Amino acid sequence: MLNKTLQKEFQKGLPGPLYYLWSDESCFLEDALAKIPETVIPSGSLDFNYDVFDPSTSIQEILDTVSTLPFMAPRRLVVLKDFHQLSAPMVKSLMTYLSDPAESTCMVVVSQKAPKKSLKVDWKVFSLNIRESDIPSWLRQAAMSRGVKLTGDAVDSLIEYVGYDVGLLLMEVEKLSLSGQGTITGKDIISSTSMMRKYSTFDLLDALIAGQKLRAFRILKTIFGGSPHEAPVVLGTLNWHYKQFYLLWHNKGRRPMKMREKTYRALMKYVPLFKESDFFSIFQSLHEADVGIKTSGRPELVMEVLLIKLLQQGSVT
Repeated sequence: MLNKTLQKEFQKGLPGPLYYLWSDESCFLEDALAKIPETVIPSGSLDFNYDVFDPSTSIQEILDTVSTLPFMAPRRLVVLKDFHQLSAPMVKSLMTYLSDPAESTCMVVVSQKAPKKSLKVDWKVFSLNIRESDIPSWLRQAAMSRGVKLTGDAVDSLIEYVGYDVGLLLMEVEKLSLSGQGTITGKDIISSTSMMRKYSTFDLLDALIAGQKLRAFRILKTIFGGSPHEAPVVLGTLNWHYKQFYLLWHNKGRRPMKMREKTYRALMKYVPLFKESDFFSIFQSLHEADVGIKTSGRPELVMEVLLIKLLQQGSVT
């Protein structure tokens, strides 16, 4: 968690009655939520004073809970997840409480979107989003919290080959934490992650967009390195890169905030070759591959079929 102001609030025990945490990245929200219960409530009282709700819960149940006095503890903790998915009538029903929250309850509202300005609520709002330039620091921090120290070249290697998708970076850190090594270097990354052997998924994307069939399949085979378990990671990074490419196309060549200059220069020459319908087909194919990997039991075949479909979109053949 890189939000220094929120960290100070945690150190004080989250004393306010109402907090709003939001981020585009669900893993940042989950990381913050994992720390909240022990911050607000003594461990022995959690069972009686801690409730988590989401949009499937009735508003009346939420209102009844936040208005209930804590049991053998100074305060009650209530977490309302996915606030951005609440319907307008549900939000309206909550406004009576949000406008005048109980001091004996700490309510934490969690969302993947910033609060609407039209909501006149006196809550403490914290964004957990981070800038691309902050990702190396966050990555070191995330690794350290899992008992792993990443050297500078290890951080550079992970970002070079996985990209700036924090979910995928976190997945790789989780794998590294199972290695039992206290310190991870760039060489360790290269030797332990099949994606690092020769090519990155950006190389695969470049081959796909350029319509280079033989090169694309050779890169896919090298990335897998005999381990089909890498399929979800390869698919995830492809999906992220294609989203960035779509943003570049949609913005008429204006570089997206999270796109590196090197990537921008490599992709710009392909922008005129694509249409909206191409991207629709691409993301539909990526979704179908995701389902196929989870259900077919043959991830390599699924990825090969995906490559055939992607090579048909906007190529320079």
